[in-house]
Amino acid sequence: MPSITFGGVGSGIDTESIISGLLSASQGPINRVKTQQSQNTSAVSSLSDVGNLLGKLKDALVALDSTQEVGSFKAASDNKAVAVTASGAARPGSFKIDVTQLASAYKAYTNPLGVTQSNQALNQAGTLSLSIGDKTANLSIAATDTLDQVISKVNASGLRVSASSFFDGNQFRMQLRGLDTGLENNVTVVETGTTLGFAANTKSTGKNAELTIDGFAVTSKSNQVQGVIGGVTLALADLTTVGTPATVTVESDSKGFNDKLTNLVSAYNAVVNKVHTEAGFGSIKATNPELSGDTALRSVTARLNDVLTRTVGTGKFQTLRSIGIELNNNGTLKLNSARLDAALAEDPEAVTRVLAGDDNTVKGIADLMSTTTTDMLSAKGTIQSRQDGLSARQRFLTDRAEQEQKRLDRMEEQLRKQFTQMDGVVAANNAQLNFLNR
Repeated sequence: MPSITFGGVGSGIDTESIISGLLSASQGPINRVKTQQSQNTSAVSSLSDVGNLLGKLKDALVALDSTQEVGSFKAASDNKAVAVTASGAARPGSFKIDVTQLASAYKAYTNPLGVTQSNQALNQAGTLSLSIGDKTANLSIAATDTLDQVISKVNASGLRVSASSFFDGNQFRMQLRGLDTGLENNVTVVETGTTLGFAANTKSTGKNAELTIDGFAVTSKSNQVQGVIGGVTLALADLTTVGTPATVTVESDSKGFNDKLTNLVSAYNAVVNKVHTEAGFGSIKATNPELSGDTALRSVTARLNDVLTRTVGTGKFQTLRSIGIELNNNGTLKLNSARLDAALAEDPEAVTRVLAGDDNTVKGIADLMSTTTTDMLSAKGTIQSRQDGLSARQRFLTDRAEQEQKRLDRMEEQLRKQFTQMDGVVAANNAQLNFLNR
């Protein structure tokens, strides 16, 4: 429990107020340190915000750093039996698609096993051989094996199969299914000694999808048909009606491409504006004095700006400005849609090269900027290095604050001793004076 001090009892002087005033007047150094601590903590948070914005910029760049991603196409189907999506590698076209068979996976059940608990012995003894392609697993089944144990043996076989139990309300069966569709993934089951009965209870076998595209026969082990129409994925959901094929169309999606560029410009501007707000820019004063004119933040915008203004490849379009992404005086970007549309109409391949290069030896602006943002966000990059420096400074300021507090504590202790001594002297003198005046 803290002690209670009554100063000035003997002298009549309000020593507590004097001590409080002297201590308050000496608070300047510790108050300055606390202000610096607050600014330092805020600076760390601001750098984290810049890092998060750089991460969003990187995401926007990743959507434009390959030729497939730069090209934007939209695909549509007039039949729910065939869904369709297009990547940047697609090209405009129209296709008639008939689906005559869906891809399927193997599925079978055992006969009723005569057990009402999955941990009961099945009284089956022999070998259960499972084969997929050229891979075979021979599973030894003992009479004492329970349903759970047989299921575990199947699931541990190393094959792309899965076993599970099924209870019909009276007794158990075991379900066996292949994990992959397609004829090459069909499961062959051979029982030696056991009478589980998979062959008699086969529900489906591994089959390929069969379809025709504009009359040409196509097979696929999956209902996700890729690589047939360049850049297009067909998702087969049902059979088409005979004589009524699905019509799939692929068209250029200028809006989709424009949206990607708009997202890039917005993400870039968010980084630049945040840096300007925190470090100051022109007539804009820094929000936090700790980051005013900060070289680390300045380097972020400087490095990004350096990549923006580079020339890529050969031909008419070699810079971002030439395809409609223009630099403002304050370092932010703007999208000139009219210039972009004109460039796309004249030479869409050149526009792609500016952003994504050729996916081989030539790097596009999006590639280069993505590499730059990755470097700045790395463990030893610009943002983390500056945060590490601020963390070290915070430890120094914490030590300073502790030292200043100890100084104030010592000062208070000394003042109390001095005023207590003075109070005693004054009290003694007053007592002597009162005695003499009697």
